[in-house]
Amino acid sequence: MRVTIACPEALIGDANQLALCLGLGPEDAMTYGDPVWQDGTGALYAVASAMVSNGFVAAAASPLPVPPWGADMAAAARAQAAIAIWQGEDAMPWAAPDRLAAVIGTDPQVALAVLGLTQVEQAA
Repeated sequence: MRVTIACPEALIGDANQLALCLGLGPEDAMTYGDPVWQDGTGALYAVASAMVSNGFVAAAASPLPVPPWGADMAAAARAQAAIAIWQGEDAMPWAAPDRLAAVIGTDPQVALAVLGLTQVEQAA
């Protein structure tokens, strides 16, 4: 299944620590990169979209394991507490500066519409 997650700029560091706990290796520390997406108010987000196992949602809500490659577990816990999964009937846009807004099981372009995000225009 696919999951697309909008990470507010202020949570990028914490969310990358959570990605270390849920991911496959130390490279997961770079899951959320530059905040090049914005909502209607101009708040910035990093977005990650990937195919994940069917157990991903349960793992993201369970006690976090300390990965062999290490992670800041306090930061990972803060990010975990900020996860909010869109349920289909929830209000849109789903992205908000206080949560890791997740959309599960849909095309990434549809997920971006649900999240209410557009790419930041780059200066020429």
